[in-house]
Amino acid sequence: MSKRLIALLATLILASLLLAACGGATEEAGVTEEAGVTEEAVMTEEAMGDVVVIAPGDPIRIGVSAALTGPIPEFGLDIQQSYELAIVDLNAAGGVLGHDYELDIQDGACDGDAATIVANGFAAGETLGLKPILLEARIPFVSASATNPKVTNADCDICNRVALSDKLQADVDANYIYNTLGLTQAAVMHDNSDYGLGLAELFESAFKALGGTVLGELNGIQVGDTDFRAALTLVGTDSPEFIFFGGYVTEGGLIAAQMKEVGMEDVVFFSDDGVYGQPFIDAAGAGAENAYVSFVAGDEIAEANAEFDAKYEAAYGTTPDAQGPFHAQAYDSVNMIAAAIASVAVEDADGNLVIDREALIKAIRATSGLQGLAGVMTCNDIGDCGAGGIQIFQVQDGVFVQISGFGLDE
Repeated sequence: MSKRLIALLATLILASLLLAACGGATEEAGVTEEAGVTEEAVMTEEAMGDVVVIAPGDPIRIGVSAALTGPIPEFGLDIQQSYELAIVDLNAAGGVLGHDYELDIQDGACDGDAATIVANGFAAGETLGLKPILLEARIPFVSASATNPKVTNADCDICNRVALSDKLQADVDANYIYNTLGLTQAAVMHDNSDYGLGLAELFESAFKALGGTVLGELNGIQVGDTDFRAALTLVGTDSPEFIFFGGYVTEGGLIAAQMKEVGMEDVVFFSDDGVYGQPFIDAAGAGAENAYVSFVAGDEIAEANAEFDAKYEAAYGTTPDAQGPFHAQAYDSVNMIAAAIASVAVEDADGNLVIDREALIKAIRATSGLQGLAGVMTCNDIGDCGAGGIQIFQVQDGVFVQISGFGLDE
């Protein structure tokens, strides 16, 4: 057995899984040689039992798959840094029975195939590519930001998240546009990623169900392209009242900017949590003003968040909001796993820390009433544990301002 695999026997999984776009690998994805872990090695680990045994003084290692490269590296870095701060706080509080926590950070690149290799290394992809590998190895994960409805389901007891699903986001967005803004004529665009296309399809269905009209076909662009004027000119021939865009910050920002250049000054731009970030405002420039974006917000404790923000800025030289949107969820994910570990970990006669995998899986899923930065976390029967709900923000004077949802008078 390789030294790498031996080290991984003491690794538990925390997957950042940025949004549902980070999930392109198929359900049939298998163990690869590139990860340094063969199928034979995985079987050897399984034969060693259903517990993780950590020697006296050794750390509890939490594996992280974060999108540090790819289309949204700013968001990935924000999540990684929030995980790091959570580990600092947990260790300052004494860890678990004399054991500190430690992160094993890998770059999932917001790509299913890349994250599958990461998962193979841990177990022995971002989102959907990661699930079958960890499910077979019985390693639980908690996602800070995977929003695809397929991430959690009744058949995956190891799958959990504190992000909210895209189905909820699509429903809330459609309802706000149709019933609050009073807009009925939509053009729907997406970036051809799993996340962007999936959310665009969910929005189209929800908007039509309300009585809205989606003009023409769903209009796909490509991540990495920079000139969308031709596509926007074509979209404009149908005279939509608004464009709903499923995708990420850079492309969303360029679309918002270029809409004005092709004569769509009066057409509303509306997008998703993949666009909720400073890079959108930077890319769109003046085109960002009055744009609408949905994102999760909940029953946060202001004092705790202010303390976290101060620690973040002191450690990394920037505010968390300037880096990315999922810092609260990332911090909460670590603490949710840590609370579950503390509830099941025991010390044996030799001073080893022993964590039963199945007990840990059940303890994570049993999370109830756990206060986090984003709100109170309670997992339902399929592993959706997120606090709060989907709220609507608008760019006003160059910053995102919440205009609807939790904490505001409707």
